[in-house]
Amino acid sequence: MKKIKFTPFLFILFLGLLHLCCASLSFAGPTDASWKMGLAGIDAQDTQASSKFVGFMFDAKMKYWLHPELFMNLDPNIKFENGSFQSIDGERKNESGLYLKEAGIHWLFTKNSFLSGGALHQGTNHSELLIGDQAFPAVRGELEIANTGNLKTLLDIEQAIPTSSSLSTNTTGVESTPRFLSASMAVNFENNNYFWKTRLGVFSYDNLPSAVAYQSALRGNTVLSLTENESLFVYQYQGVEVMTSLRLPITHGWDLMSSASYLQNSKASSDLNQAYAISAGSEFFLVGRKSIDVKLTSFRIEPDAAIAYFNTGKYFNTNRIGYNIESFVYLNKYKFKIGLGYTEAEVIYLNPAQSREKSLMLMLETFYANI
Repeated sequence: MKKIKFTPFLFILFLGLLHLCCASLSFAGPTDASWKMGLAGIDAQDTQASSKFVGFMFDAKMKYWLHPELFMNLDPNIKFENGSFQSIDGERKNESGLYLKEAGIHWLFTKNSFLSGGALHQGTNHSELLIGDQAFPAVRGELEIANTGNLKTLLDIEQAIPTSSSLSTNTTGVESTPRFLSASMAVNFENNNYFWKTRLGVFSYDNLPSAVAYQSALRGNTVLSLTENESLFVYQYQGVEVMTSLRLPITHGWDLMSSASYLQNSKASSDLNQAYAISAGSEFFLVGRKSIDVKLTSFRIEPDAAIAYFNTGKYFNTNRIGYNIESFVYLNKYKFKIGLGYTEAEVIYLNPAQSREKSLMLMLETFYANI
């Protein structure tokens, strides 16, 4: 029998058909759907590569309640990029396509506690230092263990299959399915005007494919070459991560924002296994429902603190030290924002695949609007 390849498109189609079936039942019905669009111009340069392109982005969020305690969500993302992509190794390329930020089913087994399965967005529980803006096929449990009004304590446990943005494992031949395990505890204090959120977690990767090691070597990780397109990680990846963020009103019309994240791979050498990102910024509220925010981030990501294939490209993956500054004007009356971001980073250790890199982005993005 011929097998059908399970692609993101077929997954979306399956969820759509499932909803049409459930919609015929009295308990089924959509409760929330929204979308946004964005347009960006990006200029990224280093000594080995150059990219100048315009990108269009369309995001949607959809949630369907199948039962008072059961719902599914679908968050597709469409990208279209047009411009110049040049690099010595050919790895910098057009990334136009359809992606899934999340597509899952969630059971609310007690108040504010969930059991979830599907392609789950990893930014919910992890920092960009560990995993970028993408989903992994996963099963996740989130339990609220304390709730005292504005103060909540949560426990999260997850088992996932680390994949590319197209949900491919990149395994070849007899390679085993890769695995990602994590557990974390979060303590969040929130009210209408300010918040303080903190999360402490542990993580572990297993059975990482040789193709992932090869791609990670181009982004800063330490590997041993097996063939022209296959490599083996020198170190395992298992460790801890900490995240905290704060928003605090200082005076009328001025809010202070700050955040920090730290990552350590306990299986790598002590001079190669740590990463941090520290941000500070402000948002200023103006007349006419406008505001301006400015944020400066300093980061250092040592070569083997994280899997470079999976962590954020915003900071140029691993073996990097640098800074990022971004500023946006929010026109709340018209439901959009416009701004720019600039990132510059040097390599920590000399690497023939990496060099000093700079990136400038100009962006216009709408707010989410209900469908």
